[in-house]
Formats: sequence, C-alpha cells, structure tokens
Amino acid sequence: MEKDLQDKEAIKKLKSLAEDIRFCMYTTYTNGRIESRPMTTLEIDEEGNVWFFTNRNTEIGDSSNQGEAVTLIYSEPKNNTYISVSGHAEIVESETKKEELWNPMSKAWFPEGKDDPNLVVLKVTTEEAAYWDATSSKMVVFFSMVKAVLTGTTPEGGDHGKLNLA
Repeated sequence: MEKDLQDKEAIKKLKSLAEDIRFCMYTTYTNGRIESRPMTTLEIDEEGNVWFFTNRNTEIGDSSNQGEAVTLIYSEPKNNTYISVSGHAEIVESETKKEELWNPMSKAWFPEGKDDPNLVVLKVTTEEAAYWDATSSKMVVFFSMVKAVLTGTTPEGGDHGKLNLA
C-alpha cells in the first residue's frame, strides 16, 4: 500500500526503518561516476538529519565537499526493508557532537578515541526518501507472489512511499 508521509510522520518512519538497519551505502556522484561506500549510521535526529563519523583524510571527510549531494541506501533483505534517502552532506566541527555520538565501536576505526585528530562529524541534511517495507515473513511474501501469478494480479508488496523530510 502506498503511504506518502510529510514532516514529523516522515521523520518518524525514516527513524523506525533506518535505525534498525544501521549500515548504509553512502553514495555520491563524482567526476561522472557514482561512488558508494559503507557507513555506519550513528544517529537520526529529531529533524531527520543522519549523523556519521568519518576520517578527515578521505573524500567524504574533506571539507571542500561541503553541501555535496548524497544518497544513503539502506537495505535489509531479511526483513524486506529498503530505503533510499537524498540529502546534502557537510562536516560539522563540534566537540559536543563528537562526545554525543561516540560509542565503544567507534574506537575500531578511530583508535585514538574521540580526540583522534582525523575524526570528523559528518551530517547529512535529508530532503526526501523513498521506502519499501514488506516486513511479512518470507512465506507470506512467497504466497502473495504465487497468488499474483495464479490470479494475474500484482503481489502485495507491503508499504511503500515517499518521505518528505525537508
């Protein structure tokens, strides 16, 4: 069933789906090429912004890319949940935010801890998203597809829609 959501309802839906997945493919368009790399979502705040840590010495962590258009792609095939989020990225210089987002797992990437000089906070200001959420069991999805084949109809694909996050 198609469900387009706005404002707070859209943010609530994004948080409920993406926070359980945690990992996304952070996708940019650079020099005529689509480039993706895995990132760990640290937080989706009350305004729908998505927060990450990254290294200052990477393309993502380079402050010359402020305002770069990005797409975050979340996928959880086991639960039939998929999200594509569009927005703009920026480096945020904030010791308070570093402290707030820091967790023990971050130390795997930043062994010097919160004070690592290469650790930067990355914020993606979200604008819109599309989601597909068919959290039914695999058996229910399978029988829905078989029914569609036998009846010449389209299978029920769960909820999907657009999220207006701006």
